[in-house]
Amino acid sequence: MWSRIGRKAYSNPVSTTEVNLVETHVDWASRAKLHPARIRGRKWLPGSASPNYPEFLKPPKDGYPYVFTPEDGTTASPEECAVAMRKVVHELLEKNKNGAVLFRGLPLQTAEDFSSVVNNLGLKLMGYEAGDGVRREIAKGVNTASDDPPEFCIEPHNEFAYTPLFPEKTVIADVREILPRLDKDVVDKFEKLGVMYWHHLPSHTPGAYLSWQEAFQTEDRAAVEKYMVANNTNWRWEDDKLSWWITRPPMFKYRGEKLWFCGIHVINASYFKAHPLWFNKDIPDHDFPFNTYYGDGTDIEAEVIQHIRDVEWKVAMGFQVQKGDLLVLNNMYCQHARLGYTGKRKLAIALSKQDRHYPEDD
Repeated sequence: MWSRIGRKAYSNPVSTTEVNLVETHVDWASRAKLHPARIRGRKWLPGSASPNYPEFLKPPKDGYPYVFTPEDGTTASPEECAVAMRKVVHELLEKNKNGAVLFRGLPLQTAEDFSSVVNNLGLKLMGYEAGDGVRREIAKGVNTASDDPPEFCIEPHNEFAYTPLFPEKTVIADVREILPRLDKDVVDKFEKLGVMYWHHLPSHTPGAYLSWQEAFQTEDRAAVEKYMVANNTNWRWEDDKLSWWITRPPMFKYRGEKLWFCGIHVINASYFKAHPLWFNKDIPDHDFPFNTYYGDGTDIEAEVIQHIRDVEWKVAMGFQVQKGDLLVLNNMYCQHARLGYTGKRKLAIALSKQDRHYPEDD
């Protein structure tokens, strides 16, 4: 049951159809008790055999995410909804440095509706060039969230943490809660050496691999090499296979605060060893689609990868998404993930670039 508290409202006074968005309270804890999501020992979840995993996924905190719904329902167009939504996004994510806001009850039914909203939120949308995920474009600026098998659980991660260009239960994690919980020696070693992200992409081929043509959205090797040069990335061709790697810091200063911003665990080869399409493949780690190393090229110890996973899931929160939900995340402050699911679902994403400079990051 939803209960409106009505203290904050954002409207679109110039629209022919007024959209009045009201902050809404959700009793996440009661919902989680009715439908608990088991984490520890969950099949197809990397590292879940660890005794340090929480037994069940935590519900969201109050105000994380904030939830907004139309005050009296609405028949407004997606473009008209976007105007009111833009004010909420600016107030909460930009001015108040919050990590997430969830919009519910808006008349958004299709990928085209979603595209109309995100293309009218005043954001600088970006494509998915060089992305690791298995996705496909379904509308302007919009991709499927993941085309991985539905039973597989995708771990909490920041989008594009491995490049200089970052931008059933849905899982989110407050990035600001991760760093204080990590072992200091682990953090210090990564801060000293950095993180090497390794990618191995064949040409068009049947099977589970993502091809370099799909990842870079081109058939032209020269276009791929241009991307590598522009982003200070190393690469090599072996026949028609592409390997590329880049070393990045494990932390990033954002709005004056140092954040744990990396994909050490989720881009590690161990991810594939718990994946239904890869778990029985007897191949070296560097021949999986991606892997991580310390910045000097040495292997990251299995216990370190597990420690990071333990911490990530201890701070993770989740809720059941509903038809028409639109969740806006600040990728610097909030990680995202998913648990496996059954049945049919349609979940789409859009990515946007940071469009302003913060003096406190100088």
